[in-house]
This record gives sequence, structure tokens and C-alpha cells, in this order.
Amino acid sequence: MATIREDTHESRVLQRLFEITQDILQAQAAGPALESIARGLSDLYGFKYVSIVASDKPGGEMYRRVIIGFPQETIEERLGEHIPREDIVQLLPPDFAVVPNCYYIPAERRQVWAYNIYTGDAPIDVVRESRDAWHEHDSLVLALVDREGEMIGYVSLDGPVSGRVPKRETLRQMQLFVNLVGLALGNMRGHAVEVERRQMLEQASRDRSEFLGVVSHEVRSPLAAIRGAAMLLDSHFDSLSPERRRELLAVLTSSTARLSAIFEDFLLLSRMDAGKLTLRFETVDPIAVVEESVAQMESQHPSREFRTLYLEPVPPVRGDEGRIVQVLSNMLSNAAKYSRGDSVIAVEIRAVGDYVRFAVKNEGPGVPETEREKLFKRFGRIGRDSGDASIGLGLYICSELVSLMGGKIGYEREPHKVTTFWFTVPRAGESG
Repeated sequence: MATIREDTHESRVLQRLFEITQDILQAQAAGPALESIARGLSDLYGFKYVSIVASDKPGGEMYRRVIIGFPQETIEERLGEHIPREDIVQLLPPDFAVVPNCYYIPAERRQVWAYNIYTGDAPIDVVRESRDAWHEHDSLVLALVDREGEMIGYVSLDGPVSGRVPKRETLRQMQLFVNLVGLALGNMRGHAVEVERRQMLEQASRDRSEFLGVVSHEVRSPLAAIRGAAMLLDSHFDSLSPERRRELLAVLTSSTARLSAIFEDFLLLSRMDAGKLTLRFETVDPIAVVEESVAQMESQHPSREFRTLYLEPVPPVRGDEGRIVQVLSNMLSNAAKYSRGDSVIAVEIRAVGDYVRFAVKNEGPGVPETEREKLFKRFGRIGRDSGDASIGLGLYICSELVSLMGGKIGYEREPHKVTTFWFTVPRAGESG
């Protein structure tokens, strides 16, 4: 009669293990799957306390994912705890393996381990009641391994209801279940990786479509202007007045320059994305950089007034001189474009700790509060309906260049309608 009851119990356990494994195989997230493992082991094998530690990805860091049976304050304190992989390896030496990947560590040989979650109430030197009795300081650990045999986590069990150390056959059965679980989790992670890969490909496709759309839209306007001016000059050159010819030639010049600037931005962007942009770091005189940039702006905007503000000495910086000029020129160009024609555009240079801060100030409408999040974003055009020819890459490129040089970039709006765009570059000889 006892044999029939044992067979029935064995059958029920195997059936339940099969059901849990199927649930795990169908699960889309690791959290519920790990919870199911812990509950299954606790219910079927009679353990009060179960904890599962698992990595978030193959070869990744280990974190405590599931805790059952412990007081709520313990769960809140220890859930999510990081367990270094090298410490786990030290906890599970081969001589403690009862069956492959199943480790029983008796209290008499217990190691002091900082990440123990169950410590028991009895002192460590309490004598075991009998050979097969469970000691409060015994440890039972089942390793979770994937198809390649790599550890992806472990299950620790304490407090058997029977008060006995599980028999070898029971441990073998438990480990067989955990092995199946490890394979199921590995498959689940493989599925998650595939889903993530597909999402990345879909996002890349959307980004590509957006990129091509922007290129098509922005290139069409200067190309149309070039084509129209060229056709007029070709077909009506003799009948056009000298003034009209000069106007059309100016259109050709400005539109060609616009096309060149667009493609320069796109080329620089592609090099950034590919990680192939190389900067030439050297010691740079900030005042000389500002004077060069301001001189360029004065030649392009002869009717505007530019001022340079600084108190000597201004320390030299460590960066790429050409890229610093590019960032500063972009900010000056924007200031000239969006400020009042009779206002002054000022460039302020000053040392701030281990950095030198370049700031371009102008009076104008500034950036609307609702559109400030677009600043320094890719294709983050401000006021698309304003007729502005910008493609929204200038400030994004500036932000990337400043970051590559170890600095920061930002925007401020002062109460008296003064708009400030600024960036910092590390001082020469400083790590920043």
C-alpha cells in the first residue's frame, strides 16, 4: 500500500514539474517564469524558503530576482541585490556537488558568505540531531545552466518542512527539473534577443526612411532654385538686365553653398554614427578662436555688431581647434539669424573650474518653451512653419562635438529676453 502511495506522489510531482516547465516555455518574461520555479520547488519538495538569483543576459551580472517565505522587510531589502559572479563560483566548489549542478553544503563545513539570505535562529555549533536531519545552517543550491552549460543563475532552498536532508534521488529529480528550467530560460532569452533584434532593425528602417525623407525635402529646395536660375540664365541671358543676372548668379551661389552645407552635415553625421570621426586634440587659445569666428561672422553679416567679452588671462583649452570654431560659428550664425537686426551679439569667454565657457548672447524671441526639448536633438528643427531653411542638425552636431571634446553644452533664457547658447571645453592640462 505504501508503494502505491509513493508511486502516486511521484506521478503527481512529475506531472506538476511538466506543467511548470510548459508554463516557463510559454512565458514571455523571465520574472513570472522564475516566480513559477520558486513556487513549484517550494510546494512540491516542501521548502519554506526559496531564493533565485539570475543574470539579465548571457554572461551578464547576477541579481536576486525572487524571494519567497521570508518576512516582507527582508524581501524589500534584498530583492534586486547584486551578487558578483566570482563570489558565486567561490560558494560552490566541486567537492560540494551531490549530483551535477546540485550543491549541498552541510553546516559542519559551512562557509561564511556575505550574500546569505537565510541565517537561521540556532547557533552554528548546535549539534545535528541525526545524520539525515536538516541543520538550520545547511545550504542547498541548484545551479541554473543554459544549453551551453554556462551558469545563468542559481536557486537556494532552506527550511525543509520534513526537517530532513533530501535524499540523493530527490536531489537528482530536483536538479533535472532545474536543468529543464535552465534550457527553457535560455530559449526565452534567445526569443527576447530575437525580438530586440527585430525591433532594432525596424527602428533602423524607420530612421533610414526619416533620414531619406529629410534629405529629399531639404535638397529639393536649393536644387529647384539652382535649376530655375540656371534655366533663366541659359534661355534669356541676352535679354536679362545686368542687375537681374547678378541676382540669379547670387541665387546660384547661395543655393550651391546651401547644398554643400547640407551634405557636409550629413557626411559628418554619418562619420559620427559610424564612430569614425577623429578629433585632433591640441592646446588652443580661446581668445584667438573667438576672434577668428567673429571675424568670419562680420564678413558674412556686415550690418551686424559683434562684441567679445573677457577678462584676461583666459586659460588655454585642450580640444580640436577646427571643431571649436565650428561650434562657435554655428551659435553665432543662429544668433544673427534669430535676433533683432539692430541688436548686439556678444561672445563671452571665462574660466569655470577646470573648463573654459564660451557663451553667445543675443536679444530676440528665443526658443519657445514647448520646443526646448528639440534643442540639441537630431533633426530637432525649431518652428518648422517659419520658413527656416535649417534641417535641424547644426546644434545636434555641436552637442556631439562638444561631448567628444569632454565638455558640455546648454541653453539659457534670461528674464530680459537675452538668449544664451553656451558650451565648455576642458582647460589644457586638466582631465575635466
